[in-house]
Amino acid sequence: MKRKEDGNKNGKRLKEEWFSFMDAAVQEKKTSATSTTSTTAQVTEKQKRIEQKSASSLADAIDIGWLDLSKAEFYVTPGGFTGLRYDGKDYNRIILRRALPIKHPDEYISVADKDNKEIGMIRSLLELSEEQRKIVQAELDKRYYCPTVYEVKSVKDKLGYVYFELIIGRDGVKYKKNCAVKDVSKNIRMLDDDKLAIFDVDGNRYIVESLSKLDKKSLKRLEPYLF
Repeated sequence: MKRKEDGNKNGKRLKEEWFSFMDAAVQEKKTSATSTTSTTAQVTEKQKRIEQKSASSLADAIDIGWLDLSKAEFYVTPGGFTGLRYDGKDYNRIILRRALPIKHPDEYISVADKDNKEIGMIRSLLELSEEQRKIVQAELDKRYYCPTVYEVKSVKDKLGYVYFELIIGRDGVKYKKNCAVKDVSKNIRMLDDDKLAIFDVDGNRYIVESLSKLDKKSLKRLEPYLF
């Protein structure tokens, strides 16, 4: 009995760590440069620890309440919010979170009500019908907006900040973005051998999907900050 109680406590702690990380990672409210840098450092370190746990052992790590998708109907309200009808209840606004946003973005999706009380988890978006998957994916895309970096036009160091002029975009739509990064050793991070994340002082994230596919000038401008 004691072993089961300890397991439940560990599972609860792990789940709290996951969603603490995700809430920080997608925070949209602007904060001061010092505060943002501190938060980002904590987030990325926590991300590294959490996502090292394999997805295959996730179900054993915590007590997951899987949604019965045969009883679930996701929909969009007239006000543009994502809702859920589930098991006789109607949740007119829900919160979706990825448990493993980098390694497994389409698996282990937490579904919570507007008061942040978890309703259940989706094991994989592939288990949803095409129509339902589009609704869930659209909501996740809004929450985890993270544009791709196509080109680095210029980089300038000034007073402890690195100022980037980037060409970013999504789904083929490109535009220019100027951003500032503080403490580059923590806020410019390799996600794997070829993928890079940039966190600016406003809490925004930008992804270089493949360093090897960047043009030579862009790569040369980034090289001093690749640790």
